[in-house]
Amino acid sequence: MIQRTPVQRTPLLVQLVVLLGLAGLAGHAQAQSSADRLADLERRLEASLKVIDQLNTRLQQVEGKPARAAETNTAAASSALAAKVAELESQVQSVANRPEEDRGLVLHGFADVGLARSSIGRPSGGSVGSLDFYMTPKLSDRVVSLIELNFEVSEGGDVGVDLERLQVGYIVNDNFTLWAGRFHSPYGYWNTAFHHGAQLQTSLLRPRFLDFEDRGGILPAHSVGLWGTGSLKLDGGRLGYDLYVANSSLIGMEDPATPGSGVLNMRQAGATDRGTMVGANLSFGFKGALDGLTLGLHALRGTIKDDIEAGAHSTRLGMLGAWGAYNENNWDLMGEYYHFSNLDRSGTTGQHGSSAWYLQAGYSFGAFTPFARIERTRLDQTDSYFAQQASGQSYKRSAMGLRYELNPRTALKLEASHTTAMDRAPGSFAEFRSQIAVRF
Repeated sequence: MIQRTPVQRTPLLVQLVVLLGLAGLAGHAQAQSSADRLADLERRLEASLKVIDQLNTRLQQVEGKPARAAETNTAAASSALAAKVAELESQVQSVANRPEEDRGLVLHGFADVGLARSSIGRPSGGSVGSLDFYMTPKLSDRVVSLIELNFEVSEGGDVGVDLERLQVGYIVNDNFTLWAGRFHSPYGYWNTAFHHGAQLQTSLLRPRFLDFEDRGGILPAHSVGLWGTGSLKLDGGRLGYDLYVANSSLIGMEDPATPGSGVLNMRQAGATDRGTMVGANLSFGFKGALDGLTLGLHALRGTIKDDIEAGAHSTRLGMLGAWGAYNENNWDLMGEYYHFSNLDRSGTTGQHGSSAWYLQAGYSFGAFTPFARIERTRLDQTDSYFAQQASGQSYKRSAMGLRYELNPRTALKLEASHTTAMDRAPGSFAEFRSQIAVRF
């Protein structure tokens, strides 16, 4: 007579444990971090073990009955267990076969809060910086995208919402990607290396003249149009390039009757005058003895007008400059230079020359990074491009500070600065700021 043994029950129980874990892990892998997935898996496995213990208890009770009834009930229990395993196998296979783009989107973000102590007449006390969300949906092997939505607090305390970036790209090959939409204008180093997440940059503030349009920047920090970017591997390093064509910006005057009250607008709804702006950025990243050093040249050209209905100013903006960055051996060095040669196209003032530059240096000692920066601008006030902007006056600024990494996602920053306005409304002020910046 063939003897029945419980050998066949063990593989089914093991399969149940594994498959319950896989089902939970696969369903949540796209939305949780590694630590969250591990904790979730442990909870699910613990629950599964309880179910298995209950099944074992039930089987033992069944085996304690008369032999014929025990055989019948044991077979039924095994059959039910096998059906459950088959169901879980089907669920896991369904998740595995689901296209990657249909498994949900991963949402990341940045936020920062701070304290400030400034000269009389300037904001002091606690402040909320911004809450920035971004995601990078991959639509196919070649079609990619980047979407960034930012909630920021104005100097008046109001909360505004900006669609900072909305770009869709096509990967032509390993050396070239074409983007369309609203993107960060790829000039210099800072504007593409650091975006609206303050946690990314060493310093607390951006260089003033490179700030975003609504924060006092004098250049179009954002563009709406087409952008081709890529790199080529060469002997000694890698050549990077950016070429873009976009809507020309407009200087939107807060009060048309008040010169110097305008703010740059990248005209994301389109340029009604068909104005365009073109730019290029070439860089070379060295390897070998100079590994970590990148040097670049950049240029920008376009016609910029203000929105005064009668007697609008029109300027042909021409910018040419150079930049460099070194990030190796604990050093964080960067600098950018901008030379402007602007032509008055609505009057008779002719050509105007202006310049802007900054240098910043930092060095890391473990979690601590002290840094210092100097900034200078010399902006011709007879040039309507600068004269019509609220932030278009010349200035000089010195800043120094300390960044401390509380953890890889959280940075504490301290920064002291002194700013002197050189023309239009001469004066100076000092600020001491602290900030906690996070990413998630």
